[in-house]
Amino acid sequence: MSYQILVTEHLPESGLNILKQANDISLFGPVHNRAELLASVRDADAIIVRSKTIVDRELLEAGTKLKIVARAGAQYENIDVEEASRRGVMVMNAPEANVYAIVEYVFGMILALGRKLPLGVQSLRDGKWLRHEIVGFQLYGKTLGVVGYGRLGYEISIRARVFGIHVLVYDPYVDLSEIREPGIEIVGFSELLERSDILTLQTSISPSTIGLMNEEAFAKIKKGAYLINCVHAELVDEAALLKGLDEGSLSGAALDTFAKEPPQPNSPLIHHPKVLASPHLNQNTIESQNETGLQVATHVINALKGEDYINIVNLPFSASVPYKINKAYIHLANRIGKLLGQTAESPISRVEIELLGDELEPLMHVAAANLLDGMCCLPTDPHYNWVSAPILSYEKGLKTAQLKNILDLPEYPNLMICKVVCENGLSQVAAGIIRSNEEANIVHYDGYNVNTIPEGNVLVLENEDIPGVIGKVGTSLGEAKINIVNWSYGREIIGGRAASFISIDGVPPKEVLENLEKEAEIYRAKWVKFD
Repeated sequence: MSYQILVTEHLPESGLNILKQANDISLFGPVHNRAELLASVRDADAIIVRSKTIVDRELLEAGTKLKIVARAGAQYENIDVEEASRRGVMVMNAPEANVYAIVEYVFGMILALGRKLPLGVQSLRDGKWLRHEIVGFQLYGKTLGVVGYGRLGYEISIRARVFGIHVLVYDPYVDLSEIREPGIEIVGFSELLERSDILTLQTSISPSTIGLMNEEAFAKIKKGAYLINCVHAELVDEAALLKGLDEGSLSGAALDTFAKEPPQPNSPLIHHPKVLASPHLNQNTIESQNETGLQVATHVINALKGEDYINIVNLPFSASVPYKINKAYIHLANRIGKLLGQTAESPISRVEIELLGDELEPLMHVAAANLLDGMCCLPTDPHYNWVSAPILSYEKGLKTAQLKNILDLPEYPNLMICKVVCENGLSQVAAGIIRSNEEANIVHYDGYNVNTIPEGNVLVLENEDIPGVIGKVGTSLGEAKINIVNWSYGREIIGGRAASFISIDGVPPKEVLENLEKEAEIYRAKWVKFD
């Protein structure tokens, strides 16, 4: 199978070379205007963008074949992630490729601002020798306030300690146990403002962080402090920043990002004597750009081929929950979803999930997405897949919950359990495991302990455990010229009710299923398509 990838903007040669050398990849782009972009995206399986390409609903509607939108960089503010998710399109970025470049740039800005390097350079060019007039400050003994303790905040904090800086961290979502470095303490936002000599913003954009540095914040900030913002312009109210600089609550600011990029040539921030401004250079190193190209190209190819899913913003995979290690359980969740989705007697209104065992506990979000995807395996919505399933299911009123004690099967240390409640009030339960050979097995179905491999076409029966049932089923399938591959059987007690999972080579005609259900010994006959 071949794939078409549209590269809309500049991509480092490291990434382009990988794409060009792949035998099953057709590469095209860049595009020069919006009309060309909308026309080109119609044939693309994936697009790789940078900051200038706006991936909105219009573009996603035009890209009817799109499976992936990849941003060659850490940020993806130009991509409508919610709309992409609703359409089942994976959104990918490269968050780790430029970490060291950004961290080093932050310290470059701090040092340049603190020692007034731009003023020194310019004065010398102007023929002045201001050796004694230009006086800055040293970092040793200062207090650095770090807003956000993700990868960037962490790397900045540990490097600050090498300078002899005391570090304050504000992050309402951080695990206190992660702050183990000496000289780093976690504080509230107000305390961080009041104690920090230098403040750097490394947090992500959300409704609660937009305009975080506003007039109220600048009123609380330690008098004479310095602000560093090299990641998200939206974190700072630029009018409030100007006011703080003019009124003296701030001694200076270093900015590498602006609300409007590029800013107007007459922007008061650019020309303010207390501001060190640069044109969004934080990621611009040879190493960072090469790594960004390598990661994006490799990860896009792997995702298109279904080999691995790394840095997918709208899929719940991470370093702690990698796809490759957990793909057997992902497969199992999808198969349990298909079984319950195709045997339910009426539309499903509620899905309850229980994961037993230390190995499965981190997989709740992954399992839920794939269970929902499997349950709607014959969707009317063409965009329905494991990316869109959580959103579309929620919008259609399907409720999902994590529960305990749905089923008691102590013989299985790692068990995936799903219970569905239908609109008619009836419920069904299925559970599965992964064998040592990485094979998925259904071990429980609706009150019956079974042992079946959920693959291909399977005829699921509920019947009385009496002689003659197997013969009648074999005859019916034989007359329809359908071969039986395997028969798995589970029963309550001898002579009671039983469940049969019959693997077959073909698709049973509707009449066969109807005729089987007319037999007195057979209560239900359902065809389940697992593949």
